Amino acid sequence: MRIVLDLDRCHLAGECVYNHPALFAFGDDDQPRVLVERPDTAAQLLSARQAADVCPSGAIALVEAVRVHRWDPL
Repeated sequence: MRIVLDLDRCHLAGECVYNHPALFAFGDDDQPRVLVERPDTAAQLLSARQAADVCPSGAIALVEAVRVHRWDPL
């Protein structure tokens, strides 16, 4: 799973940064940044899900890894 933050959609409410500082922080430009793109512990996964759930602008998405297989038509 990967955390994706859509800055075009973000309202800069800071819910992610204030409530989940292990995963998010404000950058030098005052925009939120993802610190852990691929959460791998149970605590990180829970925190990522909670951040996505409470984001008032819906700017945080959790994306499952997708394996792409190339089809070769002979």
